[in-house]
Amino acid sequence: MTQAPVLDVRDLEMHFAVGGGLLDRLKLDAKGIRLEKPIVHAVNGVSLSIAQGEIMALVGESGCGKSTVAKTIARIYEPTKGKIRIDGKDIANFGFAQMLPVRARMQMIFQDPYASLNPRQRVRDIVAEPLLEQTKIAQERAAVPEKIARLLARVGLNAEHAGRYPHQFSGGQRQRIGIARALSVTPGLIIADEPVSALDVSIQAQILNLMKDLRDEFGLAYLFISHDLSVVHHIADKVGVMYLGFMVENAPRDVLFARPRHPYTRALLSAAPSVKAKRDIEEIVLTGEVPSALDLPSGCCFRTRCPFAWKKCAQERPQLQDVGDGQSVACHLIDAPERDTR
Repeated sequence: MTQAPVLDVRDLEMHFAVGGGLLDRLKLDAKGIRLEKPIVHAVNGVSLSIAQGEIMALVGESGCGKSTVAKTIARIYEPTKGKIRIDGKDIANFGFAQMLPVRARMQMIFQDPYASLNPRQRVRDIVAEPLLEQTKIAQERAAVPEKIARLLARVGLNAEHAGRYPHQFSGGQRQRIGIARALSVTPGLIIADEPVSALDVSIQAQILNLMKDLRDEFGLAYLFISHDLSVVHHIADKVGVMYLGFMVENAPRDVLFARPRHPYTRALLSAAPSVKAKRDIEEIVLTGEVPSALDLPSGCCFRTRCPFAWKKCAQERPQLQDVGDGQSVACHLIDAPERDTR
């Protein structure tokens, strides 16, 4: 029997109502005037699945919705629509009390390792807090200090660090504290939202290698959010590419980097800086601005910047379709590959 994925997300949508002046909210319809707040379509029908021990990365330009996907899965945001299954259980409509045991299975590592730590708490208290929240039995609570010491040692910190405050550490050390805190409740899934983007390159490598070692040791599944393709190539098993809240391509890492199919993915890879010679990927230079999530274009949202867009792109929204080797692409060029110009 095939093991159920740790995380399975289907048709996830996250919309935000935007406040503003009265004139911004007035909409005319056939019956007169009605009040209506503008809607930001931040996430639009995203689906993904992550198995135990697997690392999936979400990539895309800033504002594409990848961090919103992460926060919605973690139920920091209330999803507008869709299913979020953790170990086969749909948590999309869970209330606060129902989410408490789920949070032991799903933890987050945040982008800013300083802002995510309480500056008034010592390290031992930061790491112990989620563990004590989940542990109510007195005998188990008595073993918490020993477990904290083991966790800190596992992420490369000394026992003496337990009595210090976050401001007494470097950025890399603070991120190690955040990782120890996430591991304290023995999760099955860790959502890492740009966990190394605020760190120096040499420290990035240390944290990434630590995360991979912990994956192998504890069988963790990761949802890894990043805009850095070199980081993604180093750590991910499979990659999802997002644009304006839509998943436009997903594939195993090696397949996507060797044979990107969506024009947006090809543009990202051709623009990525590299100290090595460029792979045999046609350079695509994007022009124009990203459309507003308040007013999505008809058809394919990427068509306003795509050098290969044609009539069908404005008329019909492309759906993800399997093109083999575990790769799925949402592009009308898959159906008409001979069209390579306007």
